[in-house]
Amino acid sequence: MAKKKIEYNFKTKNRLGKRFMICRNSIVDDNYWAHQYLGDKPRCNEWSEVGVDAIAVLCYKCVNKTVSPPEIKGGYISKGRMRGWQFMKEFVDPQGNVFHKGKEQPKLKGTLKPTEPRPPKKKLSKQEKEDLKTSILQQMLMLRGRLKKSTFKKDIRSNSSQLKKLERQLKKIR
Repeated sequence: MAKKKIEYNFKTKNRLGKRFMICRNSIVDDNYWAHQYLGDKPRCNEWSEVGVDAIAVLCYKCVNKTVSPPEIKGGYISKGRMRGWQFMKEFVDPQGNVFHKGKEQPKLKGTLKPTEPRPPKKKLSKQEKEDLKTSILQQMLMLRGRLKKSTFKKDIRSNSSQLKKLERQLKKIR
């Protein structure tokens, strides 16, 4: 004959339209989740927010006791190659391995010189930016004056193209 199931009614509270229920481990029960971990320790008194249809709940503290901690692996380990090497058309590392778009070409090993890293672009200081901006604005002012005075189409086109070029430079600085 099968064992008769024991039904438990866990305490519930309603606060501000939300339903809270006490943890499943608040009672002594030998065949449930954290019994083997809790043993003779005091029972759990944690209240958790639940939905309308919930019958029982296991709080986060009891879940943490029953589940092992996650495995945290080490982060990215550099292979000694420069950033973006796998996107280059051709890259040769210091050992002589040749890569075409990130795929190794073993037949070409040792045939090419190692790829030299490009020097990083120099960033301008605030003062340098300001000086560059004022010089560009002065040049634009001169070109606008010439553009107003010019009568030939070739002069108008050249001045307007130079003006557009200076506007693009100014946009890059800002």
